[in-house]
This record gives sequence, C-alpha cells and structure tokens, in this order.
Amino acid sequence: MILYDHPASGNCMKARILLRQLELPYERVTVDLFAGETRTPEHFARNPDGRIPVLELDSGETIPESGAILTHLADGTPYLPDERMARTAVAQWMLFEQGVSRRSSRTRAS
Repeated sequence: MILYDHPASGNCMKARILLRQLELPYERVTVDLFAGETRTPEHFARNPDGRIPVLELDSGETIPESGAILTHLADGTPYLPDERMARTAVAQWMLFEQGVSRRSSRTRAS
C-alpha cells in the first residue's frame, strides 16, 4: 500500500496512526500541499477532489478521504466494532475535524 500524505495534515495523521496500530506495511509518499502538488494531473488521477490523504491499495485502487480510508482499514478488526454505540464512538473519532476543536475552545473562552 501507498499512503499519499503530508506531515502537517491531521487527517493524514489519522491514517498513519491506524496503519501503525494494525501493523500494516505501507509506503509513505509526501505530497507537498504548499508547493501545489495536490493540484497536479497525477494527483487528480488519485483523487479528483485533489485532497489528501489517499491510500493506494496493492491492487492499484485508490481510496481518498481519511474517513473512508479508516473504515476500509478497520473493517474486520476490533477498531470497527459491531455494537452500534461503540461503532458510533469510532465514527466520532474518524470524522473529527481540527476546526471543530478550535471553535469549541473559542466558545469556551468567551
């Protein structure tokens, strides 16, 4: 597998964490957000939305979006439980966005 990511991306970090937790071998390819590398034809072929992370499977198929990558990797493992509320708790973590915490902390500070 190949994970196309950038070290500064929290969504990419989520994919890296689960890959490590599952002890899955993967190659990491940095796509430089700040140099416009997510806007190249090569990257658009991986993800038409031009964002990262993107996980390329050994089959050549690609999975863009951190939530989809996490669901794919966790399927069939204890990281994606069958019990409804436990699975909901996992979804909360998978769908967590960095901007939410900043808004929440500003609201509490007000």
